[in-house]
Amino acid sequence: MNTPQMSSHVRQLLEQAKSLSEDERILLADLLYAESPLSKEEWEAAWLEECERRLGEYERDEVEAVDSDEVFARLKSKYNLR
Repeated sequence: MNTPQMSSHVRQLLEQAKSLSEDERILLADLLYAESPLSKEEWEAAWLEECERRLGEYERDEVEAVDSDEVFARLKSKYNLR
């Protein structure tokens, strides 16, 4: 994941996080989530909006469905994950 807005500092942190065990990465993600200023309701609303946007794209044939196993295999390969 290398988006235009990703700073070199964030890129460095991502590389460090890749060296963590799976359990440690999950814990880190949970801790970062807990630090968010958004309330649970705001997170749920944002996810609902994103799900509706994605479903709309699929229903309008703007995107194709991809099997989850294939998606995870691509991500693991792309980011050198186990």
